Amino acid sequence: MRFDLLKPIHGWRGFLGEVGIIVLGVLLALGAEELLDDWNWKRNIDEQRKSLDDDVKSMWDAMSARVVVQGCVDRRLNEIGEVIKRHDDQRPLGIVGPIGRPAVWSAGQGALRMATADGSLSHMSLRDKRRYFEVAEAYNTFVPSAVEERESWQVLQRLNEPTKFDATDWREIRNAYLLAVDANRVMKYNLVKGEPGQWLTPFKVFPQMPASKETLSIPFVRELCRPALA
Repeated sequence: MRFDLLKPIHGWRGFLGEVGIIVLGVLLALGAEELLDDWNWKRNIDEQRKSLDDDVKSMWDAMSARVVVQGCVDRRLNEIGEVIKRHDDQRPLGIVGPIGRPAVWSAGQGALRMATADGSLSHMSLRDKRRYFEVAEAYNTFVPSAVEERESWQVLQRLNEPTKFDATDWREIRNAYLLAVDANRVMKYNLVKGEPGQWLTPFKVFPQMPASKETLSIPFVRELCRPALA
């Protein structure tokens, strides 16, 4: 039995030319789609980067606000230590002003979560991803310490009205003072741009930002920075 192969109407050369045109068209379409996809990702990444930088600024403001009042915290803790000593010696306390306390600022991290969820972060370089995650990690380490410090200072506020204190009250004040001193030591060591692991070190790779002094306008922070003892 004999089989005859079908031949293209315009011959094999014409057929191959038509196939080549089709293949070239497909490749051009795929290339154009890839270019469009890359352009869309670049635009999305640029937008996300601006939001990520805003989050970095927000975290910097929250942490540097604590740095700004470091001297006030040191002086007030020294004064509270003197108050406790005067109490132990049964001397007048000499409290002439409110105790005040440092503020705790919160910062947003929505851009980092969004960039992770929509895949934008996966299209950034490893260096950029590390920069943003290291800052977020430093801030998330700072927050629990800041909250613990705030809780100890909330107890110390009772020194604004110490006239009705009993032995239990003074024991609570003493414990809160020791916790506040320990928290202050942690803050002073970590809120610097120094060795790896210190909380402000990851910010070194970002443009220089001034320390936020907005916290100094808060009434209880202004109280913190004024003398409280006679």
